[in-house]
Amino acid sequence: MMYMARNISKSLSKILEALELDSVDYVTLDMLEKLAEEHNVGTEASMIAKRLKNAGWLLPTSNAGVWEFAPAAMAGPYSKNDPLRDIKTFKLANPETDCYLCLQTAAWALGYSDRLPSVLELAFSELPRRVISENVKTYKYKPVLPLRRVKGVDCLSPESIIVHIASKPSIVKSWESVLEWLPDVVYETETERILTELVDRNDSVKRRTGYLLQGMYPDASSAIHEKVTGKTKIRFGPRTTALRNDETWMISDTILPIVPEEMEKVK
Repeated sequence: MMYMARNISKSLSKILEALELDSVDYVTLDMLEKLAEEHNVGTEASMIAKRLKNAGWLLPTSNAGVWEFAPAAMAGPYSKNDPLRDIKTFKLANPETDCYLCLQTAAWALGYSDRLPSVLELAFSELPRRVISENVKTYKYKPVLPLRRVKGVDCLSPESIIVHIASKPSIVKSWESVLEWLPDVVYETETERILTELVDRNDSVKRRTGYLLQGMYPDASSAIHEKVTGKTKIRFGPRTTALRNDETWMISDTILPIVPEEMEKVK
């Protein structure tokens, strides 16, 4: 490996040392301002950031005011290539915003999927007004159950992942891919927690969730069926030709590549 010299002034070495000791991955202006005050450095945070960036200690990210820290162990201004970097830096730049991994990105983070999608998936209780990154697709979904904290970010629980998918099946780009890891997600769920996630949702979401789970988790599916009241047929998928009709759930399925009732039972 080629080592690259990265010099820094004596006054800023205290800040650099603090970043190293804290093992931070990302740095914000607020963080630099607090460190400058703590170590009696009179330089403004924006100037500190500029000097550290010019010396190769801070690397740019897709979010203004947030940088990736390249510690001495990196032997140069090299990124760690964190696959969740765009999401982590967005959250640091917008700490008041509620967002959490969803769909296959959540399944990957929780260890149920072996593959991280090429475009990350992030859900919000209220969608942001701007595009986060070309590498991040955003969705609107507000979970009921507590979030999981994995890989340094918030993530939907297994039950929330299922209900999010069932709430709008057309958001799934590849059901063939989802059906590879969905049984593992279902295996980690509990009926009461699924019912809790569904408690304030409309009848259509409940019916789609029960329909999806009837083969993999029949006990949960039956428990959901006791809560549904709708008699009008709804779609599972976009408005296209039906692949099958389920009279038990009053659903016209236009998207699933297999019959959910015939899926292998996992619980």
